[in-house]
Amino acid sequence: MAPRSRAPSRRPLWFIVLVAFVCVVAIGAYLYTPQHYTACYLVPSEACNSRPPPEPARVYTDDEIAARVIMRDIIRARPVQSKNTKIAFMFLTPSLLPFEKLWEKFFMGHEDRYTIYVHASRDIPSHSSPIFAGRDIRSEKVIWGTISMLDAEKRLLAHALQDPENQHFVLLSESCVPLHNFDYIYSYLMETNVSFVDCFDDPGPHGAGRYSEHMLPEIVKKDWRKGAQWFTVKRQHAILILADTLYYGKFKRYCKPGNEWHNCYSDEHYLPTLFNVSVQKLAPLLFSSISQQHFLPR
Repeated sequence: MAPRSRAPSRRPLWFIVLVAFVCVVAIGAYLYTPQHYTACYLVPSEACNSRPPPEPARVYTDDEIAARVIMRDIIRARPVQSKNTKIAFMFLTPSLLPFEKLWEKFFMGHEDRYTIYVHASRDIPSHSSPIFAGRDIRSEKVIWGTISMLDAEKRLLAHALQDPENQHFVLLSESCVPLHNFDYIYSYLMETNVSFVDCFDDPGPHGAGRYSEHMLPEIVKKDWRKGAQWFTVKRQHAILILADTLYYGKFKRYCKPGNEWHNCYSDEHYLPTLFNVSVQKLAPLLFSSISQQHFLPR
């Protein structure tokens, strides 16, 4: 009797599928490995092991998220269309304005192109020029170097922004005088598409030395800036200053003269830092808008 032929061995189907799947995964992992990691997978070395892990992305607070949204929409907003655009001249003064007569000659004949607002922090001045009469706003006491300086600026902006025809805002002291005639100033400010805020990085004790870690996480030291408090700003940037509460709150609590850490003067740091932070945080979203509409650093 002829011996029975042995039937060929058959491996289970699930085993073949499993082996095929493992092969596909292994090939895919090799082909789609990021280029800068390939060498580390193939030839381990000390250089690969010493690479620091990526920094975890910081989680923004609710206030920061809200502030970023407000800043984005304000900066992207188109200027209010007005048939009669005006410049708001905002005087921040202790009491009297000694150069009223000079300013009167400057403004003469241009009554439909400017508005005047006077914040007198000590006494309501008796004006020598009629163009300043009735232009005083409700004022509060202002102490040099304190947050009350910023409060006065915001108070002036709040009054000036009520007039939709005001499209550019200039902050002045009682000692400021015009160096050019009105037509020159008006054309220069209205025809430019930027705001002018003094802003520079001072690494010394009177600049970066005034920074406090209490400003974290919203304000980091590399974003800290310094500048003079006097400014000229477009309407959307004036609204941004008025709308900000997040960064203003940090300065109100931790930037004071004679505090427990060091002297800090908010009027020299708030606006430069606010606009610098706005650029740093919003540049990826608003590069074209900021580059054309934002402030000119020193």
